[in-house]
Formats: sequence, structure tokens, C-alpha cells
Amino acid sequence: MLKNEDYLTIFHEIKNSITLVNGTLQLVAKKHPEVSDFEYWDEAMSEIDFLRGMVTQLSSARLCNHLNLMQVNIYSFMHQFSMSMHDSTWSDFSCNIELDENLPLIEIDPQLIRQAIINLVKNAYEAMNHIGIVNINVSCENPHMSIIISDHGGGLDPAIENSIFEPFITSKTGGSGIGLSLTKQIIEFHHGTISYESRPGDGCTFVICLPLTQS
Repeated sequence: MLKNEDYLTIFHEIKNSITLVNGTLQLVAKKHPEVSDFEYWDEAMSEIDFLRGMVTQLSSARLCNHLNLMQVNIYSFMHQFSMSMHDSTWSDFSCNIELDENLPLIEIDPQLIRQAIINLVKNAYEAMNHIGIVNINVSCENPHMSIIISDHGGGLDPAIENSIFEPFITSKTGGSGIGLSLTKQIIEFHHGTISYESRPGDGCTFVICLPLTQS
């Protein structure tokens, strides 16, 4: 049976090959700019970006059961998240973050939980056509902390609503269908839960519930 480090090596090699192909094609386009006008050129480059992103997500999904746990100040954590949003290219999209007072420390893998939140915010960003505000509320009811992410992107497609956490299920053009599956996996490895409420014609709310400690 392959070990996690074996999977990491495999994903790394695949990503390297994709990067090599992408770099070669960009070099061709630089020396022969006319190729960018060829039929299917843009589609081919888009597919390469898609594959690179999928490999990155799959490697994260395979390795997220190894948690780098630490006690995290949720105020600092969400502040850093907010700063990264301000630095992003989502110029017409923002997060309104509200945290209850006197929230305790929480034992998490901050990198993976950040990835889980980013996945949900990215979905909201795409559902809202890149414009608007997503609300993030953090509260605590000992022994759990809740992170609630709510958007106004029209709600989930009823055809996939009951299977959104299954891998490769998506209603988005060009979507991999990995993001929500990975998010659920990250939360469950933290012994937490994730649920959602779709509001047809309005939006969707996801609720992450995490234990304060992993012991």
C-alpha cells in the first residue's frame, strides 16, 4: 500500500510535468505570438490550469489527515484571513467578518482550516458572479466553536444539493468538484461537522462546527 509520502511524490511529479508543459507552451507563444489566435489555444491553456489546480487539491486531500495542531487565537487567525482577502484580486468582492467577544483559543491546524474557509468563500465568490459581500460569523458555545459563512449567490442547484460533498460533483463550468469534498474532509479530521442551508433565489449558508480541543 502506498504511503502518504509516496502519494506526495506522485502528485509532485505530475504537477512538475504539467508545469513543464505549461511553460513550454508559454515559450512557444512568446516566440510565435500568432499561436494565441489559433482555434482551441485558449481552451488548451485553460485545461492546463485546471489540471494543475486539481492536482494541488488532490494532494491536499490525500495529506490533510496529518494535522499540524496548535492553539490558535481566532481573532488573529481571522484578521490574517481578512488581510489576505484585501490583498487578493477579488476587487469587487469582500468578506464581512464578525466575531463574538471573549472567544477562547482553539486547537486546529491553521493552514488546513484556512484552506477550508477559502474553499467556501471561493464558492461564494463564484456563485455571486465575483461581486458582493459574504458574511462570516464566529461564535462559541463550549466545547465547540462555529464559523458561519453566508452568501447571496442564489442558492444551490437542486439537482446536486444532496451530493455537494461528494468528489467531482459540481454545477460550475470548469469546476473540479473537489473543493467541498476536501473541505468536509478537513473538518471531519478535526472531529468537527459541516452543514449547509440553501435559500433558493437568495443564497447559501455553511456552518462549520469545531471542537475547541482535539483531545
